[in-house]
Amino acid sequence: MRLTTWIWQRIAKTLFVAAYCLLAAEVFLRVFAPQSILPRYVRPTDYGIRGNEPNCSYWHVTPDYRINIRTNSKGIRADSEIPYEKPPGLKRIVVLGDSFGMGYGVDIQDTFTSQMQKALEKNGIRCEVVNLSVSGHGNAEELITLREEGFRYEPDLVLLAWHGSDLDDNIRADLFGLEDGRLVRRGKTYLPATKLQEVLFRSKIYRFVGEHLHLYTLVRDKAANLVKYKILPTIRILSNPASSAQSPNESDATEVVLEYQRHLTIAILEEIRQQCISHGANFLILDIPFWRSRTEHISKFPWEEFAEDRHFTVFCPVESFKQHNGKILYWERSDGHFTPLGCRIVGEGLAKIILESGLLSEEILDNDTDGGEVLTAD
Repeated sequence: MRLTTWIWQRIAKTLFVAAYCLLAAEVFLRVFAPQSILPRYVRPTDYGIRGNEPNCSYWHVTPDYRINIRTNSKGIRADSEIPYEKPPGLKRIVVLGDSFGMGYGVDIQDTFTSQMQKALEKNGIRCEVVNLSVSGHGNAEELITLREEGFRYEPDLVLLAWHGSDLDDNIRADLFGLEDGRLVRRGKTYLPATKLQEVLFRSKIYRFVGEHLHLYTLVRDKAANLVKYKILPTIRILSNPASSAQSPNESDATEVVLEYQRHLTIAILEEIRQQCISHGANFLILDIPFWRSRTEHISKFPWEEFAEDRHFTVFCPVESFKQHNGKILYWERSDGHFTPLGCRIVGEGLAKIILESGLLSEEILDNDTDGGEVLTAD
């Protein structure tokens, strides 16, 4: 009996010390190293990739801002329902992207898609934005989203928010590959940990932990980055045909993989463009630069492969950003997404390009004949 009591006392003391340490760590992080709490509610779609959880409302809280993310019944970040059928006289822009496209970091009225729509309407174009962006998506998932869902909205223009992380995402997803220079379908699905998340999201306790606790956020992000940037890329590269190329040294092998990434990305973008043409929609790419400082923004778009076959219309806001040197265009203490000012610059720049290029006109611009454009806003 005495031994049993001693064991339970030891267990109680251990649990108390553990709870005390966890509480102390949580308090320390909140005071000295607050984390960006950015819960991402995604679920499996019927077509085998990730989609936003529908009818959802949750908060993003960082050292810079506190915003509310809301989705409608189809998982679109919007405050109203959007029917598939397009009303007469209305122009529709379907947006594909990741967290940048979805508008992380700003309220819905400040997103670059809202700013773009506002600028277009000021110029007499009655339009509607259908934002199908999902945090974490790469171009491979965006292509499938467009095929399965995007064209159901009868878009006049498809806008893809491209980011340098797409180069890795397209390999990691393993949904498409290149065989003899041709784009082919590889994996049927890409649902990393989505089933587990779907189960966890049903728990109110888990949602509370994910939306409020800094220590949990730190541990989760460290583990996710380890899997995303170390483990999965290694697995994909080893199983990728490009990785089997004979290279005399490690640097050459790395260059082979990077070249494959770039060519795969361009092939996916070209397939999206062709799909748009066949469905009577124009196609525009927003090249989202990387932030290095308030005066330096770097494009990671694969320009060399792009230059070989100039079929795309690409808007890059780097030149516009230079006119606002010294101002905060990306959140610097948080997650690195656009600030409201950054969104306004991008949105107004997109509207200008759309108007000047006639991308919402009745004519479908097939750049196979007249060449593509690399565009920057003045």
